[in-house]
Amino acid sequence: MNRVSKKLLVFAALLLLLGGEVIAQQKLVIGFSVSTQVNPFYVAMADGVKEEAARQGIEVYVLNANDKLDKQIADVEDLIQKKIQVLLINATHDGAVAVVEKAAKAGIPVITLQREIPTSMVISHIGTDNVVIGRMGAQWIVDKLGGKGNVVVMEGIPGADSSESRKIGSAEVFKKYQGIKIVAQQSGQYDRAKAMNVMENILQAQPKIDAVYCFNDEMAMGVLAAVKAAGRTGILITGMDANQDAVEAVKKGELAMTIALPPKDIGRLGVVYAKWLKTGEISIPVKSVMPVQFITP
Repeated sequence: MNRVSKKLLVFAALLLLLGGEVIAQQKLVIGFSVSTQVNPFYVAMADGVKEEAARQGIEVYVLNANDKLDKQIADVEDLIQKKIQVLLINATHDGAVAVVEKAAKAGIPVITLQREIPTSMVISHIGTDNVVIGRMGAQWIVDKLGGKGNVVVMEGIPGADSSESRKIGSAEVFKKYQGIKIVAQQSGQYDRAKAMNVMENILQAQPKIDAVYCFNDEMAMGVLAAVKAAGRTGILITGMDANQDAVEAVKKGELAMTIALPPKDIGRLGVVYAKWLKTGEISIPVKSVMPVQFITP
């Protein structure tokens, strides 16, 4: 068993053993800058942070960047001024590097959640392996299509680690199959309405589409709405995150598949790591990869 797996098991065991009891600790104040609270995935992550902080008796500031880099920078600068002891950040974009490094230089340890950013000043990262997820989802589509078909790829926010990594992973798979043709690859910005508009234009331009690979469920639901409105049938649509409405759409056979990621557990583990970091109870790993699973009809 590798070190990361052991740490995650320790986390799970502690949650069970504590049974809701709080370990005696000094007062800790942390901040969490989350990319958005429109996407249910990140709502669940923020809920995990708040719930675990309350359970542990930790004070937490949760600030919503509204998917705007300039707001996230301002938010983190505000958290630095509040003299938080640990910063949790789910970055909107790699452009958050400078303000993250500013926090680290101010003596505030930084833990990234779900979206990594390119700096060595981050103490720990918690999230899913998005390159691997990109490969897994792409391979699932290839297998469903029997290695042949026209595929649309709906990317997330350009520059966001999760989207760029999923793009790398999926491209590695698709290029291995000569029968797979990527007829369109565009960004839906991880947004339902934007993805719907993008897909409407793609449907007008592409008479033959066999599958749409969406990098999250919000875009998958937007794509589904566009496909339904256009009266197109026989198109496999996949997403990831396992949002409630996407799971219901899978049960109805409207979405072909979604990949369940654990956003609430990512948030909770971020708080636990922040506590361990400041109390020195247990050393925290540099990277923790959370498990995922496929949800199909």
